[in-house]
Amino acid sequence: MSFSNPPVILCIDDHLSGLVGRKALLEQCGYRVLSAMGGPEGLSLFRSNSVTAVIVDYHMPGMSGDIVAAKMKNIRSEVPIMMLSAYVPPRKSKLKGIDQFLSKSESPANFIAAVKVMLQNRSRPTFGRWLRDWKNRLAHNLVSSRGTSTH
Repeated sequence: MSFSNPPVILCIDDHLSGLVGRKALLEQCGYRVLSAMGGPEGLSLFRSNSVTAVIVDYHMPGMSGDIVAAKMKNIRSEVPIMMLSAYVPPRKSKLKGIDQFLSKSESPANFIAAVKVMLQNRSRPTFGRWLRDWKNRLAHNLVSSRGTSTH
């Protein structure tokens, strides 16, 4: 995919290998990527750049992803934020500033598909996007689990 004016995605993660991998994958798909190794650096880049979307890890030392997202939403609420985690989704109260949640174990294809959906739905209200995406993932998982059944 090639963009004449590529969306700028800010990726924030304290694990360098994940950050580098996501950056390479997103750039391969035509996105411009800024990367930060933690919340404070991510907030600084967010303030000083015209960012189209943010992808942030939940578990980071010093400032967790939900805190980073809340601070970013206070600055520019229209920017969609995807939270990643290797663990189960955080409590709903931690997802208030999050437009989309995705497990780090998702395939690269599912990750890119989720990024595309997040960018397409930028104009919808935060909770509405999250609820719709959650319902779509649930429906997809139900269909997938039926297809792999051994009945």
